[in-house]
This record gives sequence, C-alpha cells and structure tokens, in this order.
Amino acid sequence: MTSSIEPESPFFAPATTRNLVAVQTPGGTSRRLRKEYPSATKKEELSSILGATSNLVNAVIGAGILGMPYAIKETGLVAGALLVVLCAMMTEKSLRILIGTAKHVGVSTYERLFESTYGSFGFYFVSINMIVMAYGGCLTYLMIIKDTLPVLLGVSPGDIGMERAILTVSTMAVILPISMQRDMAALAKTSKLAVLSQCFIVLIVVVFSPWRSSINENGGLMHIVSNSVVNGSTVFIGLGVVGNAFTCQHGAFLIAGSLERPTKKRWAKVTSRALLLCGILEAACGIMGYLAFLDDTEGDVLNNFLDLPGQNMRRAGNVGRAFICLTMFFAYPVTSFVIRHVFVVFFFRGRRALEGDDASVLGRRDRRVATTLIIYLACLVPALYTENVGFVMAIAGTIGASSLAYIGPGLIYMAVYGEEFLILVNETRGASSPPALEHEEEPLESSTLLSNRTFSKPTSLLTKYSKDVVWYVLLMPIWCAIADRGQRRLNEFRQKEALKSPHISRIASEPHLSEDDIRKHLSFIVDGVTEVLEESILFKQMAKDGDINRKRSSSFDGADDGELNRQSKSGSQPKPGPKLLPYGAMSGGNQAIGAAIAAKKQSEAKKQLDVAVAADVENPTWLDFCIAIFFIAFGMLALSAGLVSILLK
Repeated sequence: MTSSIEPESPFFAPATTRNLVAVQTPGGTSRRLRKEYPSATKKEELSSILGATSNLVNAVIGAGILGMPYAIKETGLVAGALLVVLCAMMTEKSLRILIGTAKHVGVSTYERLFESTYGSFGFYFVSINMIVMAYGGCLTYLMIIKDTLPVLLGVSPGDIGMERAILTVSTMAVILPISMQRDMAALAKTSKLAVLSQCFIVLIVVVFSPWRSSINENGGLMHIVSNSVVNGSTVFIGLGVVGNAFTCQHGAFLIAGSLERPTKKRWAKVTSRALLLCGILEAACGIMGYLAFLDDTEGDVLNNFLDLPGQNMRRAGNVGRAFICLTMFFAYPVTSFVIRHVFVVFFFRGRRALEGDDASVLGRRDRRVATTLIIYLACLVPALYTENVGFVMAIAGTIGASSLAYIGPGLIYMAVYGEEFLILVNETRGASSPPALEHEEEPLESSTLLSNRTFSKPTSLLTKYSKDVVWYVLLMPIWCAIADRGQRRLNEFRQKEALKSPHISRIASEPHLSEDDIRKHLSFIVDGVTEVLEESILFKQMAKDGDINRKRSSSFDGADDGELNRQSKSGSQPKPGPKLLPYGAMSGGNQAIGAAIAAKKQSEAKKQLDVAVAADVENPTWLDFCIAIFFIAFGMLALSAGLVSILLK
C-alpha cells in the first residue's frame, strides 16, 4: 500500500540527518554541511508500563464518564451495570487481539494490519474510521471546554463572543503546546494528571450526589433494582453511549508502540490494569449517578447538581466541572495524535511514514508544527460554531466505535488465523483437513472449502440434515469465506513484504515465523554473536595485550598471585595442573576466557530463545474464534441500532 498522494515537495519527502561531510578537492579538504534535519533520527522517547497505562486510561475515558449515569438510565440498572463490565472486558480483549495479530503478521499500525488481510479496502476502511472517531473526539473535547470553562470564570450565559474567545485563548495556551510533542510517551505526565482528575470526578459524584436519600425515598435499593432491570425501548441508546465510552482502539498502536519493550506480556499488563481502573470508575460513576437522580438523570450528570439545594452541592458541581475541563485539556492531545498519524500515512512519503514510525517523520519541527496546527484549526473552527455535542458524539460513536472496537478486531482475528479456523471446521464436521493455504501453481479454491460437507459415517439422513441446518444457522459459510479470503490475502502480503529490505517493526521485532523458523533464525543470530565475540573483541584484546602478556598468560595460567611471587623468588617454574580461569575457562589464556564468555552468552541467548518461542507461538481454539465472531455480531448490532436511532431523531 502506498500513499495515494505523491507530492514532489521536500516537505513530504523522507527526512534524513544533518551531516558534516569532508570532500577532497584539488585545493585540499573542504567540509560541507548538508542541509538536512538532525531531529529526524533523534531517538524516540519510550514510556514505562505506568506511563502507557495512563495514556490508555486517558484515551478510554475522556468525556464519556459524564454520560454513564444517563446510559444506565436508558438501559436499566442491571442491564447497564452488566453492559459496563462486558464492554470493559471486550475492550481489553480486543486490544490484546489487535497487538497480538499485529505481532503475528509483523506490522505496526491498525491500517497496515487490515491491509495485510483485506487489501486496499481494509486500509482505507480503518483509516477513515480512525479519522471519524478521533476527529469526533477532539471536536467534543473542545465543545465541552467551551461550555464549561466560561461558567467557571463567571461569564454570563449567552455571551457567545466571550465563550469563543475563552475557548480560543485557553486551547492555544494549553492544548496546542502539548499537542506539538513528537512522541506519545511525552504525554504520560499529563495523562497521569487526567487520570487523577477523572478519579476526583467520580469521588465527587459518589460523595456529594444524594443517592442515599434518593434510595430511601423510592422504596429502597431492592425496589429500584427490581423496577430497573432492562429498558427494552431505549437499551440501544445506552449501548451506544457505553460502547463509545470504552472505545480506544484507534490509539492502541500508538500507545503500544510507545511502550518500552512492547511484548505481549507487558502489553497485557497495560491493558488489564487500564481497563480494570476504567471499569471501576465508569461503573461507580454510572451506578451512583443514576441512583441519585433516577429518571431525572441528564446526559451530563454534573448538570443535575445545579438543581440541588444548598451551596455545597453547587460548589461540588463546579469543582467537578473544573476537573472535567482539566481532563479535556489533557485528553485532546492523545486523540489528536491519532489524526496526525493518519495524516502522516496519507501525505508523507517513505517507508517509515507508511509503517507507523511517526517519530522519525515528525522529527522535523516544521512538519510537526504544520501538521498539528492544521488539525487544531480544523477542530477549533467547528467547535466555535457548533452547539450540539450529543449529535457529534453519536455519529462518531456509532460509526467509528462499532467499526474499530468490535467489527475490526473480530474480522482481523478470523482472517489472520483463517487456516487454523478452517482446519478446526473440517475436523469438527468430519471432513479431511484442508491443505495449507499457500500460493502454489494450483491454489485451493474457496468453493472447495465451502462445498466440502462430507461427514465421516453419518448415522442417518436426519442427522445430516440437522448438521446442515446448524451449519447455516451459525452462518458458517460466511465465517469460512472470511477466513479463506483473509488467509490468501495474508499470504500475498507476506510474499510482497519478503521482497523488501529487512525492517524492524515498532510492535513486533520480527515478523511471525513458525517455531522451527524462529529457532533457525535466532540460532543464526546467536552464532553470529559468538563469532563477533571471538573474532572481534577477543582478538583485538589479545593484540592490545601484546606478545609479553600472551607469553605470561600461557606460562602462568592457573597460578595465583602468591604462588607467582614465590616462584619468581625461587626461580622455579610453576607446577603443572589444571588451570582454572574466569568465566569457567580451564586453559588457553585470553582466548579461553573469550570462548567461555561466548559460550555463556550463547547459553543465555538460547534460554531467551525458548522463552520467546513459547510466548510467540499461539494456537487458537474454538473459544477464541467464537469470541471473534461475537465481536463481529456485537459490532454490527451496535452499528445498526445506532444508525436507526440517529435517523429517527
């Protein structure tokens, strides 16, 4: 996949470094400074597990936490609480699916992952949805600041000019400088502040909202629960709000790529900790907010505090607004990085731009400033003149969230592990396993897999018909077609990638290989390390020591300092015997020590190899594929229901 736009301007061309070059001329040696860019190769800043977790929590929650009480009102208390838990679990699973399949394929971005299995259509499908989701989020954050900050500053309601001025000045002073950062890891500090702000918002709702008096006035907790199990008429509205609140997949690759040593285990720690915290915060705010106001719960729960009697309640609401405003200031940069990434892929040339190495492309300050400023203005201008925040969130959540958070991960898993799925299907149905899906002279036709419905010893005609009914009820022809098509696309993608020069992925240090291939490949690396140690380090050290040191080593190896002194005084030669040298070497001087060091390094590398192979090899089961199919079905349901709700409104 290449960028559809191929500009000739050097602004879009691949960036290089500034070098001082010595040039030989008839008049002597002259030095010339190339007009290139030193920051293009500046090492990217990486984040720890805590920093990546903070960025992920900031990307997940955003402004959605204020709408959780309203979502539970629309779905029902029991259904809403279960839906929050379900969405948190599905988000955590989808994040691991995306990064795990990216490691399997050997790519570093969401759009490249979809391109590897669905071609150009998949590339543009993900890219457009990423823009829709991220742009909707950025626009929403600015609109919330416009509605919140002027109230805190005492601006009279209806003063539109002052509201717009405050939004422009505040975002230019705070948001724009933070968004100018090159690396996602640089946002870890502000994301930690945003997470603290979100915790304080939940604390304000739990402590100051009148949920105790509300429960007592409405017959007790059990009575409220029994009357608010599920609201069938509005459940899909709540589903859209909750699903949108947990959507963060469009920024997953940027956060995972900024993680130091992004192994599956470390990424699993990030996702599990982040989604556990998000689930607790969202559930606490949603349940307590709904219990406090019940059917009067508004889309922004802080607005309910305005109607409460007492100065303390109003102050609590204003403090909550201050924290949500602070959260918006720090959530915008994380989301804007996603838009900037898509811009880099679309408009800048070079392999680094295509494969997600934004840090190298945006190392040039002029590129980073220009791109960030364009995105900021594109979000600021509509935010100044748009008032309906709910409509923007509905559009972004319905289209972007459903496609990126649920449909996308499910389709990717079915396609990447398509061969394993087809083998399981054939084994379950009693047919012989299909041959490997590789591009050969006579490739396997899709119709062979879909029409092969032979069974080993069917007991009766009724049994055969019942299996056929189950086959079509479960939509197995569709899932088999997706798996078959995706596997073929993946084989073609790998063949094209194999023709390119080696390139280390930001997510996966090596493209996926079989277990034997990994062992052979890394064994070659281990042997190469051994040769370098023996031929380069050790031989250079011996040359540095000189002939005298080598003679001394060969004559006195194995004797300690005291023995050498005694022998030198008496004039006798050292006694023969085993010569024990450092690092387990028995004889041979520096060369033996070097060989022992190399053997030790090789042993450690082989141990690490066994661990790496065990972590990389993945054997999908029926449960994994059922989860992937559930993701697709859930995403299609959320997308359809959301679009119907928008059209009806």
